[in-house]
Amino acid sequence: MNTQLAFAFGMLAMVAIIMIAAIVVGMVKVIRHDKERKNVQDEIGHIHRHISDTERIIYQEINQIRINLDNYTDALRKELQAYTDSRIDKAVGTTKKQILND
Repeated sequence: MNTQLAFAFGMLAMVAIIMIAAIVVGMVKVIRHDKERKNVQDEIGHIHRHISDTERIIYQEINQIRINLDNYTDALRKELQAYTDSRIDKAVGTTKKQILND
């Protein structure tokens, strides 16, 4: 009976050692995966900040281009209006001279 009891305790000890080893290995893997998850989250945060900064820069450039285009079209409109007014004034002046000469 002593031999059977010693064998049973030996088997139980082996099972306990294997279970403890499995628990330790599992905990190590959980800790490692947690560190990797934190690193990935930090990287994702960095990527989001980079995207936001890039998006902000793009919108600023678009706004600047829009302002430049508005200024250019306003200047062109004023120039064309001045040219048209001068042509009309010249045409009206020529017409008045013709009427006065006739």
